[in-house]
Amino acid sequence: MSLFFSATAYNPHRLYVAAGLAALLSGWARPTQAQDAPAVPPPPAAQPAPAPVPAPAPAAPTPAPTAALDLSAKLDEADQIARIAARKVELLEEQLATRAKESPAVLVDDKGLGIRSADGGTTVRVHGLVQSDSRWFLGDDALSDRLDTFYMRRVRPSIDGTLFNFADYRLVPDFAGSTAVLFDAYADIHPVPWARLRAGKYKSPLGLERLQTDADLSLPERALSQYLTPNRDVGISLWGDIAGGVINYSIGIYNGGFDNSNLDVDSNHAKDLVGRLLIQPFKVEALKGLGALGIHLAASTGDRRGLPTATLLPQFRTAGMNTFFSYLAPTPDPDGSKTPFAYLTQTRLNPGLFYYFGPFGLVSEAVWNRQEVRKGNAIAKLTHKAAHATVSIVLGGKAGYDGATPTRILDLSKGTLGALELVARVNWLKVDGATFPDYADITRSASKAQGWGAGLNYLPSRVLRITAAYERTTFTGGGGGTAAAPKDRNTEAVVIGRVQVNF
Repeated sequence: MSLFFSATAYNPHRLYVAAGLAALLSGWARPTQAQDAPAVPPPPAAQPAPAPVPAPAPAAPTPAPTAALDLSAKLDEADQIARIAARKVELLEEQLATRAKESPAVLVDDKGLGIRSADGGTTVRVHGLVQSDSRWFLGDDALSDRLDTFYMRRVRPSIDGTLFNFADYRLVPDFAGSTAVLFDAYADIHPVPWARLRAGKYKSPLGLERLQTDADLSLPERALSQYLTPNRDVGISLWGDIAGGVINYSIGIYNGGFDNSNLDVDSNHAKDLVGRLLIQPFKVEALKGLGALGIHLAASTGDRRGLPTATLLPQFRTAGMNTFFSYLAPTPDPDGSKTPFAYLTQTRLNPGLFYYFGPFGLVSEAVWNRQEVRKGNAIAKLTHKAAHATVSIVLGGKAGYDGATPTRILDLSKGTLGALELVARVNWLKVDGATFPDYADITRSASKAQGWGAGLNYLPSRVLRITAAYERTTFTGGGGGTAAAPKDRNTEAVVIGRVQVNF
């Protein structure tokens, strides 16, 4: 460029040409500026030149992509909303928990209807047991004509619960047979698990099968051994669990109910001492997988003060509620010299065991019952014996001392049908041979009964049970003839049906 301009300084013609070229270039530069094109360098300072073109403004920096910024903002906003919602849920849960603690709760399940206090220390539950039975004797028209019937075996509303997490209570009347009978009415104080004090009317700890609840029996009626233990008694006992239930003990003083009795008062000052020890070794944590084993040993002793008008002596009956043994009861007997009655000491010994493993169950026990009996001025010590063994298999459920439990209750929409329990039992009762002929008549009362039974229980749930059972019992004596040559009583065969509702 310096060479170009230096040359024009010495040649005028070239100066004119240069000026024309500058004008031409100046015309081209104006539209280029409008389009922000790069500026053309100005001519040398010595020559007139067009006005300088201003430099273009620096280009604005390219903005960052707005989509990523918007997404980040939205995520932050969603996170904030989620945090607020979570906190509201926490506050709501805290409010509900506080209200639950401050308000009583209504309980409705297969164990009954009830109310529980806000702190859980006080409860009231209402239960009901209804057993509608029928019995049908086979092969004996005399029994069929007299005893075939539909009947209400048990109708028992009940109330139980806990007071201030310190004492339990229970009240159970029975209205079967259109009569009101009190079965249980007691309070149980439990400051600690290993020392509980129970007072009132309830089952004394005699009879392993007897201690099972009536709703949980595998067969409709208990075994023959029940006739050598009291049904209910009134008294006070100390009992409890040691080592988590591995050992259960009970020792108490009772009025002294006679065999199979349900008395509310004692006829004299004499009382019974009753004790029981139950050992369940498989409650040890390391052995729980072996099932549930219970080894039971119970005993009682006490005095009786019967009279010819109140003998305190029992009768023995079959599963069909047919009496097969009773003591003499001559009428008239004005001076009471011909009527036997319980007098002085009665002692019972009752060993037994149960074992349950999954669907399998076993209950077995024996009873030795020694009773002094007086007739006139004569006194005899009579020892009666009884035993039974009951086995069960639960299909679709679990066996237990507290009854069979279905794995899944009946629900046709889910294809579940409940459980089926198969049961079999053998049992016998033998009366002391010294009972005859002075205290009982061998031609009318059997000296021995032995039998077997089988049953089928359908359990749609724990609440409902449908039972069909067959019991067959044979006898020694009690069928007529003479004291020297007695005949055996006819074999009894009975079918028992039951529909049970228990909650």
